[in-house]
Amino acid sequence: MTDIIKQLTQPRRAKALFKHTNIEQLDRILNIITEIKIEKEHEAQKQAEHEQQERQALEEMREEILNKGLDFDKLVSLMKPQRKAKKRKSTGTKDTQKTYRYGDNKTWNGEGNVPEEMQKMLDEGLELADFLQPE
Repeated sequence: MTDIIKQLTQPRRAKALFKHTNIEQLDRILNIITEIKIEKEHEAQKQAEHEQQERQALEEMREEILNKGLDFDKLVSLMKPQRKAKKRKSTGTKDTQKTYRYGDNKTWNGEGNVPEEMQKMLDEGLELADFLQPE
């Protein structure tokens, strides 16, 4: 609660708060608080009426469902939001892995840095496709 509400809800603190106010000011404050109270009561009454109408409509629907002999559980299952199927992760390898053969039966799988010996060959003008090992 805010400080002002704490002070107004305790008689001693409220008395101390209004110690230096005159009667006209207290009447104005009391009128404002009374108007706010009436508005809050009116809003609560509207909310209660709305809830009562909603409950009555639901009761009418319930009676209609029972009269038609429909299965309530099936209706509830239709009302629930449909879950999207989870995508399963593939357990297989992603793509066929490429293997590059260079030098004296040395291989490189294409991951990480290019081996120095192979890089020298690439610098001389060869292409990666030249080293591709046939599957």
